Amino acid sequence: MKPKHKEEIKVSGKYTQIGTKTVDEKRRITLGETAQAGYRVKIYKNETDGTFLLVPLVEIPEREMWLYQNKKALGSVLRGIKQAGEGRGRKLDMGPSRAK
Repeated sequence: MKPKHKEEIKVSGKYTQIGTKTVDEKRRITLGETAQAGYRVKIYKNETDGTFLLVPLVEIPEREMWLYQNKKALGSVLRGIKQAGEGRGRKLDMGPSRAK
């Protein structure tokens, strides 16, 4: 799948060769144990030297994005998760049950 627009990134850092792979007849490369099934990646190609860079991608549904954009709300949720994990949770009285 081709991206709708080209995104350019500047890359710096140290990279370690983790293996050598062969492109198959369908132009695919398997990553083997270097990645788990279901992972999504962005693929970047250096137009100068032809190297490729695979960057792990995390997709957040749009309906949940507000939480990550609201630092106060995210902090509250993370504190609640931590407290629940420590057994410090409490039940809230939500009024009369509407279940039938």
